[in-house]
Amino acid sequence: MPICICIMAYSAGNLQGQVEELTKNKTKPDLVAIGSRVRKLRGDIFQEEMAEYLGISQGQLSKIERGKRAPTIEILLFLSDRFRKSIDWILRGEGS
Repeated sequence: MPICICIMAYSAGNLQGQVEELTKNKTKPDLVAIGSRVRKLRGDIFQEEMAEYLGISQGQLSKIERGKRAPTIEILLFLSDRFRKSIDWILRGEGS
């Protein structure tokens, strides 16, 4: 049974161009806007109470709300479940 081995060769310049194209279109998260939406979700709930629910410190929640720190996937899931908002809304302000 014959075996066919296919080798694809890429020049370093071609790969570099592809990497640059991928990183050029990369969207950076707006941490201040995300934090503002997290703060809006929290409403009248104390930071200490919300932080305990999320499993983080009050200081960490404060940093998220001020846009100094990004929320983790786990925090996004907790917020989405508790407030019935999509993760897309929390991150981008789109959706519901």
